[in-house]
Amino acid sequence: MKIEQVQGTRGTDTAFFNLMNVSGEAILKLMGIKNPTKYEAKAIVLKDKQLFPDIQAWPIMKSDQGLIFLEFQGYKDPVILFRITAKVTMTCAHELYSGPINAGVIYTEKKFMQAAHDMKLSSTDNKNWIKGKFTQIVLEDYTEQELITIDPKLIILAPFTASKRLKKQNRIALGYKWGAAVRKIYPIEKQTAALDVLALFMLNKFKNLTIEEVQIMLNFDISKTVAGRQLIKIGEIKGEKRGEKRGEKRGEKRGEKRGEKRGEKRGEKRGEKRGVIKTAQNMINKGFEPKIIKEVTGLKDSELKKL
Repeated sequence: MKIEQVQGTRGTDTAFFNLMNVSGEAILKLMGIKNPTKYEAKAIVLKDKQLFPDIQAWPIMKSDQGLIFLEFQGYKDPVILFRITAKVTMTCAHELYSGPINAGVIYTEKKFMQAAHDMKLSSTDNKNWIKGKFTQIVLEDYTEQELITIDPKLIILAPFTASKRLKKQNRIALGYKWGAAVRKIYPIEKQTAALDVLALFMLNKFKNLTIEEVQIMLNFDISKTVAGRQLIKIGEIKGEKRGEKRGEKRGEKRGEKRGEKRGEKRGEKRGEKRGVIKTAQNMINKGFEPKIIKEVTGLKDSELKKL
């Protein structure tokens, strides 16, 4: 399957784009598509305001299954079915296409499907308004063996089949096994991309595993991949936000100190500064003399003047 990336912002769904790159035909098999090799897929803009699906596959030759539209859903979105319907109709209108449709949503967890509102549109004569098939798949409903039976390359989705209640040592053992399976199943030129996706899915499923632990299990440095760097960046941003919040709270409570000594990661300095400024603002509002505020917060004259 040929995968084409349409220019645009992909956000945190890079893992799913990479998934289609290394296992596109296997994913179409999971949806029940016959002859998946006869499709050309496009990864569409995911996070922009335009109405495009995650994956849109066009038959290379005439096919009774028609166009394929696929959404990956890893969070609760009550109107996900409305969104994919809008994307299907917009694409058909743009392409002047009136043939059969095969659309689907792949949920990582059952609760995400349960959160989706049902949707059904019919014409006034009670005939379906669009020809085709709609499929909803929940990955955690499958066993690892069931996925492998469909296509061995679906081992990359194995983390979603594992119980969240597994003890950490059992998760680590599974990680070693999955990594070895990827190296055995995927060709050498696709192993890096496949391991990258597997690592991201493991971190998504098992919240108490660290990036370092996953890298050791898979013998793979996720920090060298685009998706890995995005994930690490997201962690840093979250760390900064947590650091800022803690810094502000401690700065307000202590009054005299500059916020928190350090946040969890790179948010330490920002949290400290914001805590100090907020403390200074509170002292100004309460009528403290500038000299006292300066002594307590350590702010410079120029910084106090701005406040």
